[in-house]
Amino acid sequence: SADPDDAPSVRTVPHATALCTVPWGATAQSLAVLVRLRSTEVTAPALVAAARLVKEAEGAVVGVGVGEPRAGLAELGTVWQEASAAARAALAEPRFAPVAEWRGIGPYRLLSALPPRSVQDPVAAPLLSPAHQELARTAEVYLDCAGQAGRAAAELGIHRQTLYYRLGRVERLTGLDLDDGEDRLLLHMALKRARLG
Repeated sequence: SADPDDAPSVRTVPHATALCTVPWGATAQSLAVLVRLRSTEVTAPALVAAARLVKEAEGAVVGVGVGEPRAGLAELGTVWQEASAAARAALAEPRFAPVAEWRGIGPYRLLSALPPRSVQDPVAAPLLSPAHQELARTAEVYLDCAGQAGRAAAELGIHRQTLYYRLGRVERLTGLDLDDGEDRLLLHMALKRARLG
């Protein structure tokens, strides 16, 4: 119901529940499905419900998020935040799509706590321009590979020397030193944050 006085009440539910959300429509509202589970360890019914949400979207680009199962409804607000964050991650990171579980979204658990459309860290700004997309991808893959040049070069399909050349350009554009752990962390999180939009 659209009546604001018709708010749902929180009642005790004797079984475990999981919440699935999917952003819906141009207004950034979300559709949520509360799923009853036999236990907090068996999440298959929640994943089936999430898959149904994807199917109902009929060709639209959607990301569905599944929060951690809980016993009862006391933590429904927390589960809503988890499921919404997982849905944002599913939209931002193709490897999570179309259904992402809160427990599997890695650093996006922290990054999604930032408000949508919050200010990006200026350190990544030069890499986010269309002219430097290749450098941004190179830096992100290198950082995803924990700085292992051989692995990153193989994943990018480039020679190791090409990787080093590109990383040098990344350092010059950003002013960061990729040999410094804090600089690497800052760049990595800034690039991941940019995916969330």
